[in-house]
Amino acid sequence: MTDTHSPGAESAGTLDEQAALWFTRRHGQRMSEADSHQFENWLKTSPAHAQAYESIAGVWREFEAMPRPATVQQPARKSIFSPLWRPLGHSVAALFIAAILLLPYSKLPALLLDNMTLVTSDNPKEVTLPDGSQVFLNNQTRLRVAYETSVRHIYLDEGSVYFNVKSNPYRPFIIQADGREIKVVGTQFEVSNQQHQVTVQVSQGVVSFKTGEMQKNQYLLAGDEAVSGSENSNIILSKINAQDVASWRFGELVFTDKPLAEILTQLKPYSGLEVELSPPSLAQQKISGRIDVRQPERFFQALPQLLPVQVIYKDKNNVLIINNKKSK
Repeated sequence: MTDTHSPGAESAGTLDEQAALWFTRRHGQRMSEADSHQFENWLKTSPAHAQAYESIAGVWREFEAMPRPATVQQPARKSIFSPLWRPLGHSVAALFIAAILLLPYSKLPALLLDNMTLVTSDNPKEVTLPDGSQVFLNNQTRLRVAYETSVRHIYLDEGSVYFNVKSNPYRPFIIQADGREIKVVGTQFEVSNQQHQVTVQVSQGVVSFKTGEMQKNQYLLAGDEAVSGSENSNIILSKINAQDVASWRFGELVFTDKPLAEILTQLKPYSGLEVELSPPSLAQQKISGRIDVRQPERFFQALPQLLPVQVIYKDKNNVLIINNKKSK
């Protein structure tokens, strides 16, 4: 994702879009005091920001001064090589603003407030959200952001995300993951949604976790892990090392007395392997250790030293793990 605070990283089109969004939010009267501070910081980040905003405002002033004809005639088509492409971009942005501001006020929130979808495939991603909160997305993760005036909604469709939430007691931060809800004000924690199992690990602060609409909140502190196997299920609590939460951010997975099935699930985004266990009861065998996510194959090489099993590669995409009968 492009860093919107780095002037050298912005294209003209992106800068115009940002300026248009700020202009719209200010004139739509939807900005809080925190939003105003963020806008001022955005202006001060680079002279290009202030210039782009003034260009948008200037076009809007011209637009307001224009007479309103009964019909709008199509302007003559200009060459795509015209040197006036930048002002044209401003005009399009201003017309977009006009369309928004003329809508009924009840329709403004969905258009003015911050919405985005973040997706990763084979590489993690770090993103700073509009309120200053940070999210670190693991491989194979899909996250949807839907901020409103009074609440910050996040939807974790799949994968794992580490959150560093900017505190705002008047605007709670709520994560929905496969029917489960995690609510915070300001803290650091990881949420994982893998094959309908939702796991929350807290490294700092307090998090509330409930598994369904009618369920009670379970409050988690630093060093707590909560696992929910399905919507409305009971929460399984355990203690973890708070420093190991979301260790994948640093290129490794850390496990302490975890079932083999859980480890394989978390390792799959890195290895891409389909793993079959025979017998299925092997899934409950617990192991501890560290895995370098850049070399996931080493885990399968080391596994026979940790458990009495054999690892058989059926092909490059499929692995069979069976009991080692010789060890009996």
